[in-house]
Amino acid sequence: MKLVEELRDLKSNNLIITGDGSNEFHIMKELCKKYNGHNKLLWFPRTPLLIKKGLCALDAIKIYLNNQIFGINSIIYLVDGEYIEEDAINEIQDHLNSIGVNIIDVSPINEAFAIRCISGNYEVILYCIVSGTETCIEEEIAKLIDLEYGVKINLSGDRDSGWKTRIKKEIRQILKGRNKNLEELIRNAEKSKLERSFPNICAVLRRIEESFQF
Repeated sequence: MKLVEELRDLKSNNLIITGDGSNEFHIMKELCKKYNGHNKLLWFPRTPLLIKKGLCALDAIKIYLNNQIFGINSIIYLVDGEYIEEDAINEIQDHLNSIGVNIIDVSPINEAFAIRCISGNYEVILYCIVSGTETCIEEEIAKLIDLEYGVKINLSGDRDSGWKTRIKKEIRQILKGRNKNLEELIRNAEKSKLERSFPNICAVLRRIEESFQF
């Protein structure tokens, strides 16, 4: 499948929204190429209609669904674990209900999950992915660096803004030392290593790849 920033003359029923971070675009761009998905197109707008973090990024759902020109019926929502207090499913469902999006059913996909929901007259499948083993997607990047290069990044410490800044810096330094960027790291990695590093993203992409409805 292919990820694009702008639709232009293209049409995609699949939208990606994220609750934080800048690495998700580069990760999704390369991971999508690993899954054929019958030539499916995923749209990841780098300048979203609504710029919010965490669970509030879900507010964009109503905007996209209520605007018929988009034709969206499948949404991938990525949010860092730091925005989830205890229970991702309940917290995401509560936020959807608070903005007038009704839940039809929920089904697990590995540790991610799909919510079939409806807003007005429009039904959508919302694929929810909580990134990181605890805090953020950089933990998953660190896992891939370990598998690919045999370099372990120290993830210990208080999970505050300084911790996250340090992890991002170490990732950049390791990649720079090998004349690579994040996209090249993912592009060159075996699919099995990617599925170990980003298990929930890959599980959702596999589900979309196999789906004929979306």
